[in-house]
Amino acid sequence: MDIPVMKLFTRTIPFFITRILVYGVFGLVALIFLGIMVGIGFLVVKMFGESSGAFLIVMLIAFGVVYGGLKFVERYVLYIVKIGHVSVVVELLRRGKIPEGKGQVAYGKEQVKQNFGTANVAFVLDNMVHTAVRQIQSWIMRVGNMFSFIPGSKNILGVINAIMSVGLSYIDEAIVSYIFVRKNEGREESVWKSASDGVVLYAQSWKGILKTAIGSVVFIWLFNIIVFLIFAFPLMFVSKLLSSNTPDAGFLFGALALIGAYVITTVLKRALVDPIVTIAMIRSYQISIRDLEPAMDLHQKLLGVSSRFKKLVDKSKQEAEMISS
Repeated sequence: MDIPVMKLFTRTIPFFITRILVYGVFGLVALIFLGIMVGIGFLVVKMFGESSGAFLIVMLIAFGVVYGGLKFVERYVLYIVKIGHVSVVVELLRRGKIPEGKGQVAYGKEQVKQNFGTANVAFVLDNMVHTAVRQIQSWIMRVGNMFSFIPGSKNILGVINAIMSVGLSYIDEAIVSYIFVRKNEGREESVWKSASDGVVLYAQSWKGILKTAIGSVVFIWLFNIIVFLIFAFPLMFVSKLLSSNTPDAGFLFGALALIGAYVITTVLKRALVDPIVTIAMIRSYQISIRDLEPAMDLHQKLLGVSSRFKKLVDKSKQEAEMISS
């Protein structure tokens, strides 16, 4: 079924609520932690002088800890929610509904368990797909360089490459959606085989996905800029009021305001924008590959282009041999 992106969004609200809650808690903890670190950095500046690079070092460490914490949350807390969301979107695109009697998040988790066994298998496969697509994208762009003799073609290819690089952050989930499609069709094949075929289909149909990628890039950048400014100006104003009687604290509160705006923007982007763009990419991918079969000549070509794609294919062969034996 060809369901619009925003309808898929409204029909999978439970996943968004789950993400908002998790990212909200993480954002609150991150803001408190960064506030403490800014205070420590401010004290370091007062002790060693404003020219000291100690404050920068403290903040780099702080952001490193927050980034590491974010990756931990996304890997061990939210990953199964994300892939579960993919499974529900696939089911809605196929049948227009999911089986009754279960909540969406519970159904999504069950689908991940049934199709991958463990979330760790899904995570490893997802990373392999991501790297394979990155390598294939580089190859596609190199092929495009054959037309570099055309005036302005290099600039156009550069823009396309930049757009597809942003889309790359979401296309791996779109390819993973192909695994759920194959399983729902009753195909007796390993997830590795489905994933490798899904990558080939992406290479066959990337031009059809480009329009969605362009829209996604524009949407992401506009969201980031607008939301950051919406929060930055009021927070800067509040910081100025708080530091009006203590000029030395102006730097501290100003830094806190900008950091706060950045953290809020990042949390909202991860919680709301990322899943919407993922839905859009899945929908675009599924529409683009409809009625397509993986081209064997392209399959062979990709084996020589992407080492990670070759690993996917080798893994699928190993799985097939284990089942047959």
